[in-house]
Amino acid sequence: MRLLKLLSLLSTALLLALAIAPAGAHEGREVGDYLLSFGWRVEPAVVGSANGPELTIALHGHEEGGDHEHDEDPLAGVAISLQVEVTFGPASRVLPLEPAWGTTDHYVADLIPTRPGDYTFRVFGTIGDVAVDEVFSSADGEFSSVVPASDVTFPDALPSTVELLEQIAALEARLAELEGG
Repeated sequence: MRLLKLLSLLSTALLLALAIAPAGAHEGREVGDYLLSFGWRVEPAVVGSANGPELTIALHGHEEGGDHEHDEDPLAGVAISLQVEVTFGPASRVLPLEPAWGTTDHYVADLIPTRPGDYTFRVFGTIGDVAVDEVFSSADGEFSSVVPASDVTFPDALPSTVELLEQIAALEARLAELEGG
């Protein structure tokens, strides 16, 4: 009987692990009594595609697959106020992290990355009385760097926004030259 119960638990844990495998492209951290999992909402992150940072919060002992079938939502009633500062090169922007789908453990912000490369995210604020100030970087390899759209477009590679702006600037310069001469 014990062996059957153990096999059942192991099978359930394996199925849960496989079901949440896409979240494996996220970086995990312990902050106080909480486990944070951070990454892009869609991986790989692609230039010009709607995306954004995603944060999942779990209370220690209440992670996916934990033995808490009779527990209520462990984050219910916990005041959560978080923001994310996104940095690419010298540019940075602060975005609010908002609850996704009315849940208490899943937070997102909307962002369309416009340049390929590594992005750094500073998550800050509070979870209950726990101060949060954590930095996550795609350069660490735990979640994807932003790839050019040409890496995933088919059948034709599309020019990037930067390439289009450069072409427009060249055409404007040529037009000014023709009008002046």
